[in-house]
Amino acid sequence: MVAMDVETPAVVGAAEMAALPVASRVNFKLFAQAGMGAAVRVGGRLSADAPGQDRTLTTTDGGSLKITDLPETLPADVAGGAFVEVVGTKAGDAEVRMAGIITMPGKEPMVDAEMWDEAVRLAQVPQLRDLFVPQAAV
Repeated sequence: MVAMDVETPAVVGAAEMAALPVASRVNFKLFAQAGMGAAVRVGGRLSADAPGQDRTLTTTDGGSLKITDLPETLPADVAGGAFVEVVGTKAGDAEVRMAGIITMPGKEPMVDAEMWDEAVRLAQVPQLRDLFVPQAAV
């Protein structure tokens, strides 16, 4: 049997994300429609600001969200501008209080941002919504 070279994503805040309710995937437009305090998952790229400062996430549909409550140091994959998914709660019109961050495994370009955004939008179509909403355990 041949060994496979599998990359694991960098994860920051796993315990904090587990404490949240199931978060909805949103883009900037859908984020604007979410209620204050709603649990959200937003894909995009983090700005490369100084450690410990709030950063900006450029979303897949071109919006900008301020990300607060980041730890002092981030894994190189996260800090280096890779595509990430920020999980947290809506804290303002363009602000997310971070619970965690997940990177996508692989080399650049890892994620087709347009395809990601289209998948997020399709998950909101009423006829398809049941395919994306978590089901209660039976």
